[in-house]
Amino acid sequence: MPRTKKTTAAATEATPAKTTTEKKTAAATETAPKKTRTRKTVSVTLQYGGMDWSTDVLTDRAIVAWAAEQGKTKTAAKDIKLYVKPEENMVYYVINGDSGKFSL
Repeated sequence: MPRTKKTTAAATEATPAKTTTEKKTAAATETAPKKTRTRKTVSVTLQYGGMDWSTDVLTDRAIVAWAAEQGKTKTAAKDIKLYVKPEENMVYYVINGDSGKFSL
């Protein structure tokens, strides 16, 4: 006697189409505007002994000094910390774990 094929109910059922609410939700999420972040800019000016130094100028000078000392490019500076000691007329820096100093 020949064997008959057994078919399962899941194989014979067609996959259901997306409902209209699923289509509307998908369309709404695709057209929603993306939120953008705005960065805060802070500028600090150090005034001491008749001199003015902004943080931008001190950061640029520290990066230039670090790049010259380490033999790296200025764009390689990622983590920058400045310590300004106006009574010593010095700026100490730590850039990417390397430390150094320069005078005001």
